[in-house]
Amino acid sequence: MNYQTKKSSLFLKKISTATTTFTQIWQVRNLWVVLLSTLFFACDDPEEIGSEIFGQDIGVLFTDTLAVNSSTIQLDSLQSSGTSLVFVGNTNHPEMGDISAKAFFQVSNADTLKIDTLGTKAYKTSIIETADSLSLHLHCRFVSGDTNKAQTYKVYRVKSTATPSVSTVYNVNSELPAYDATPIGTLTMSSLHPIRDPYASADTGKYAIVKIPISKSVANEIFALRNKESASAIVYDKFKDIIKGLVVVSESANNAAILGFSTYNSELKLFYHYTYTYPKSGVDTTVTTSKALSFYLANGTTATGEQNARFTKVTTRRAGALSKLVNAADILPANEANYKVFVDNGTGLAMKVRFPSLLKLKNNKDVAINKAELVFEPDATVPGFVRTKELIAIEDNGANRPIRKSNIFSFLNSETQICTYAAKTNTFTFNVTSAVQNIISGRNPNNGWIVTPTWIGLASSSATARTVLSSSRLISAEHSSAIFDSRKIKLKVYYTYVSK
Repeated sequence: MNYQTKKSSLFLKKISTATTTFTQIWQVRNLWVVLLSTLFFACDDPEEIGSEIFGQDIGVLFTDTLAVNSSTIQLDSLQSSGTSLVFVGNTNHPEMGDISAKAFFQVSNADTLKIDTLGTKAYKTSIIETADSLSLHLHCRFVSGDTNKAQTYKVYRVKSTATPSVSTVYNVNSELPAYDATPIGTLTMSSLHPIRDPYASADTGKYAIVKIPISKSVANEIFALRNKESASAIVYDKFKDIIKGLVVVSESANNAAILGFSTYNSELKLFYHYTYTYPKSGVDTTVTTSKALSFYLANGTTATGEQNARFTKVTTRRAGALSKLVNAADILPANEANYKVFVDNGTGLAMKVRFPSLLKLKNNKDVAINKAELVFEPDATVPGFVRTKELIAIEDNGANRPIRKSNIFSFLNSETQICTYAAKTNTFTFNVTSAVQNIISGRNPNNGWIVTPTWIGLASSSATARTVLSSSRLISAEHSSAIFDSRKIKLKVYYTYVSK
């Protein structure tokens, strides 16, 4: 729908307002040049000054009926290494199909592996140290799917010949390191109750902790490495020479849940005890003390940097129209998917939008974009799944891949704009004024934009900071998604025109 203003002196006030707000836009500046030239150089009588200008066709228009072509694309890459969560489980999304996640991570200790027998020096010869048990404590911070379905978690030991590296970037489709065929730990849970761990502080526990018992033989193997002299102390890489890493998988049904485990709070815990004997009133008295040692998934300092590699391997089996998205940059037009488009931060689905009729706004006119907004309205969230809360938009290179300039994404407005979901209006709204102006003026091609969840990472796989300005990698930080009806996507444009 178009609404044209009166071509009268009232238009001068509207042009003044538009120019004050959008002084950077060259078309509006050109319009003022024309107006000022008329005022200063007109040779007619004063009452006729400016009459030629108003003989031109000048107006302010609004439109929200521009064609928006939308599609779903498969991103060229989606990094899963170095994040704050690793994911394990199997689930089925009614629109996106079966999704399976397996986690690889390394564990290590930051300090020398010593048994704490403080205060027992006088009885050193009588001390007996014994390993009791070893277990993997996975702090759950994210759930997607049905947590009422049983899950069997299995922990496998990575083969000694594997060569995982913390400096390597791993994507969701990267292959896991080779691991032994026999698990060293197994746990079956009938369900996971998303309740806060009563023993954890508010910032460390949102869900119950999944505790997987590990083979006693592995506990004894680690325990045997204790109390080494400083030159051969088992720490960091020396520990990883013994335990290269662990792989955790779930053998749940496809329609169960995917869990996200905190790499900062999760740990491998070795429980042990020691006993010693001392004389008391002429009678030997035996004392038993129980303690624990922790080995961490995320481990490092400012000086050392992150020491442990970790990533999530994601496998998808899509059904219906989405099954056409197999390789990087594959594209599925909305009209071939029941007019739906998808974004999914777990499997690398993004949305591409194009505007085939945008340049028709010019129609032999000089056009200045006063304001432009791109509005998306998501469908209702599928029960049990998590809706994406934030989106970003990146320029497309014409081949369904994001443009990267000097190892940095080319964002629409020359800077990152995070678009947050507005629950009140059920919309995501981008301010795309500068981006539309750049297309209208011919500075940027009309290749379309890629819209995807916001998590963007640094060049190092060990980076966990949520940074968006120095990156060329999209990161799978959580398994969230959104579905949009392509017919409800709107490009709203307010613009000023002057006929040539």
